[in-house]
Amino acid sequence: MESKKTIREPQQVRSIQTKEKILNAAYKLFCEKGFYKTTTNEIARVAEISIGSLYVYFRDKDTILLELLDRYNESFMIVHEDLDLNMKNYTHDLKLWLKQFIKDMIKIHMDSRELNQELMILCHTIPEVAAVMEKQQEKVQNITLDHLVCFKDMFRVKDLEAASIVAKNLISSTVDQVVFYENKINDERIISAGVDAVYQYLIG
Repeated sequence: MESKKTIREPQQVRSIQTKEKILNAAYKLFCEKGFYKTTTNEIARVAEISIGSLYVYFRDKDTILLELLDRYNESFMIVHEDLDLNMKNYTHDLKLWLKQFIKDMIKIHMDSRELNQELMILCHTIPEVAAVMEKQQEKVQNITLDHLVCFKDMFRVKDLEAASIVAKNLISSTVDQVVFYENKINDERIISAGVDAVYQYLIG
């Protein structure tokens, strides 16, 4: 195991590509086998590099996971930034915003479905993972609150901070149902029902 001082931050194209190969291999294995059943030797083998080369870029398997988690977290923030930039398109249509929000969240979860499931398990055993996921949920709630403020004159609910928590939970339940469960009905019907549930709660 290499010390912190030997960890290299890649600058050259080849080094950057090597680090990406490690991350891609780890992502694949974590999704297929789970974090605990994956070894650094397996990651190196799938990445087609030596184990020594892996330790040039990462101290251990945990640091690989945390970098993947950072990227996963960034993908959420990009979606919310896009919604912010396009907020003018939704200012007078809460249902349209809710539908777009839910669909964007579904896409993110679908793109990393297996990793997301693994992270939910790891939250119970790795404090760093739990902390990042908690921070992510806090950001989602804050963004939800920021967006709801734009529609506040329409709402029957007055405590927007509390309402944002309830709305976030309803949205999360809708997303989880589409992403993680086998449904006998069309996903669009579930999304529409989720939008209606949030809308009715807020508008009455």
